[in-house]
Amino acid sequence: MACRQVDFKDALVRLAARSEGVMVDLGGTLGGRGGYLHPRQECLELFVKAKVAKFNSLGRGLERAARVNLITELARRLAPNAAF
Repeated sequence: MACRQVDFKDALVRLAARSEGVMVDLGGTLGGRGGYLHPRQECLELFVKAKVAKFNSLGRGLERAARVNLITELARRLAPNAAF
């Protein structure tokens, strides 16, 4: 959804579009449409800065503030001391 590079699924992080909103799906088990991001700083910055009305993989648009919240949540959950 950001760099558009093809990679193995386990090298990416999934975002799932659910009725309650878009959520980080580290386990890849949530239902709904989904899009994938590399958990690299440059890819996350591209995702936040994207100037698109709608992310096709998610089937919806996301305001910049919502993207920042998702990236913050993702960083928190990927932190070395995070408990899943």
